[in-house]
Amino acid sequence: MYEDKDIERILIGKLIVHPDQYVKHHANLSSDLFVNVTCVNIYNSYTKLLSKGIAPDLVNLSQDLKGTEDMISITLSRMCNEDAFLPIETETCIVRLKDAQTNRNIYEFAKQLSIYLENLEDSEKILDYINKSIGKLDANNLVKDKEINDQLFDVLAELERRINSDGLTGIPTGFNSLDKFTGGWQDTDLVIVGGASSMGKTSLAMSFALNAAKQKVPTAIFSYEMSYQQLLMRMISSETGIDNKWLLNGTLDTDNLKLIQNEITRIEKYPLYIDDCNRTSLSYLINRIKKLKATKDIKLVLIDYLQLVNASTKKNNREQEVSLIARSLKNIAKELNITVIALSQLNRGVGLRTESRPTMADLRESGEIEQAADVVALVYRPEYYGITEVDGENTRGLAEIIFAKGRNIGVGKINMEFIPSLTKFVDK
Repeated sequence: MYEDKDIERILIGKLIVHPDQYVKHHANLSSDLFVNVTCVNIYNSYTKLLSKGIAPDLVNLSQDLKGTEDMISITLSRMCNEDAFLPIETETCIVRLKDAQTNRNIYEFAKQLSIYLENLEDSEKILDYINKSIGKLDANNLVKDKEINDQLFDVLAELERRINSDGLTGIPTGFNSLDKFTGGWQDTDLVIVGGASSMGKTSLAMSFALNAAKQKVPTAIFSYEMSYQQLLMRMISSETGIDNKWLLNGTLDTDNLKLIQNEITRIEKYPLYIDDCNRTSLSYLINRIKKLKATKDIKLVLIDYLQLVNASTKKNNREQEVSLIARSLKNIAKELNITVIALSQLNRGVGLRTESRPTMADLRESGEIEQAADVVALVYRPEYYGITEVDGENTRGLAEIIFAKGRNIGVGKINMEFIPSLTKFVDK
């Protein structure tokens, strides 16, 4: 099923007679392309000889395959004397065989999926199988190796784009001071925003998401701590200047209600998608991100927060579990070419130290988090700890955004202003 024995023989014949074709196309060649057992054996012998530095010609292949079925020697002779000289390009053979391989992959996937459904397997297990398999089905994407001159051309084009961008090369944060420091959030980056409880990290991250959506950047929010109603109320409070307590208590006059209605009209036009995550599994999160990328072409994902995602495996402790989540988020950012911002709690007792300003080591279950992250930003408000003065300056309303790691931007600190009644950050 889904095989082409003639094309398999032609391809191997061309590789034997023209070994330069293997060098040219090696990234797209593997034993999985072949179904015919004889062709598989010959291909495996071919690559084995190459790995030993031995020319994979007819004599050496015959010697290496001695003792196997007689059909191999007959096939080898035909490959080298007839098939190799047929007017078919090597790349054409590879495309044909990859198409057949894709069909085989789909068939095996559907068969296994059918077995899971017949056995009434748990939906989480089925979704996990689909998630792991879906990216492996298509074998048709040929790898095109770029020469150094093409790679340098891409670098030059990127530099020209950056020169003409006024420094903002990624998704805008919505804050001038942060945009100047970061250049905006970059594709494939995993950004960790950490902070102790009540520091305002959720409000800051929600501002990032809303500001991106205002710039027509499709954005998804996954909230494990608050419902979509609570999130939207925070956004409305921040945007209208109406104290969030008034929204919660319903103590609003006609003017307030009009402001809220106008703001709702604006927000509903933004490409913003909120999932308040009734299911906490990592597989659900990854599946939803992939679906929103496919259907809404999202560019920015916000996750509130990392430690509430569940990747439970019986063998791993919690730190290993969080490490798996962090690596998975970095991988999905790279795979889908999106930016992922994930909030993280800090270890307890940060504020009890003499120096309450957080460091990267304070990230709860850190380890792999700080390794996987491209950017780590920590939110610190000294006023919260009763510190009234820092370096001779009053700390009232002061919020420090500490960039403890920046793979491409370096480290540093940006001072901002925090408005408690609106749980809102603004440029200082």
